[in-house]
Amino acid sequence: MDGSSKLPAAEAFPAALATLREALAHVANGDVGPIKAFYSHADDATSMYGWGGYEKGWEDISRRWDWAAQQFRGGTVSHENVTTIVGTELAYTTDIETFDVILPGTEQLTQWTNRVTHVFRFEEGGWRLLHRHANRLEGQYEPAQRLAGNAKATA
Repeated sequence: MDGSSKLPAAEAFPAALATLREALAHVANGDVGPIKAFYSHADDATSMYGWGGYEKGWEDISRRWDWAAQQFRGGTVSHENVTTIVGTELAYTTDIETFDVILPGTEQLTQWTNRVTHVFRFEEGGWRLLHRHANRLEGQYEPAQRLAGNAKATA
């Protein structure tokens, strides 16, 4: 967990957030061990990552992280916090997250920026990551114009 299990939930949260960010730094280098250790192993844990799909339950989330480990050969990740809300059992953050990583088959850094929501739950005396939702940060657009190009013919 986050090593702060003797503190009340609100006081323990800054250490949990630091644990998450350190774990994501490992992910950028292809090491998913720390994020898997910090993630809740509960059946109601979920993930919705920027590469589509979603997972529910620890087994599916664990497999997805193993897949993600193969996508990075080294790099960094930075975080710009937008919001942090901490309760007694649940907390969440919203961040702008920027990866600079070397992808398989490339030699140069690739950069992309995500908007990310992390939901945490206080479990067994410590915070765990319960949900991660990340997708590319895009400029704002008018939905009708963008979706019109994706309209499907109906019979």
